[in-house]
Amino acid sequence: MTNRIVAAALALAAIPGVAGAHGSMKPQHGGQVQMSGETLVELVSTPKGVDVYLTEEDEPVAAANYTAKLTQTAGTAKTEVKLVPAGANRLSASGFKAAKGARLVVALVDKSGAKIFASFQAN
Repeated sequence: MTNRIVAAALALAAIPGVAGAHGSMKPQHGGQVQMSGETLVELVSTPKGVDVYLTEEDEPVAAANYTAKLTQTAGTAKTEVKLVPAGANRLSASGFKAAKGARLVVALVDKSGAKIFASFQAN
């Protein structure tokens, strides 16, 4: 019985380490972050448009490996814009202005066809 209790305690002690294994959930570029599977998606609104940064376990993920779009839903109006690779792990929609309170969905498709989605609320 004692061995079972010790084994259970060790298993429970390991859980926080596993939960933290995906890296930091802190924004690295001042934006909003969402975890989608193993990928951390950070959405950043700038005066020049919208940028999306991709990381896995605090390491940059090559933006060039994805096709991507940003969909904004504001009330009944829906707008879609292409996100294009703009650096190592950055995708960008230059000139796009998010409407305050709008729902923003980032949709990414990698070269294998795997899909990643992340949803945000515009500030």
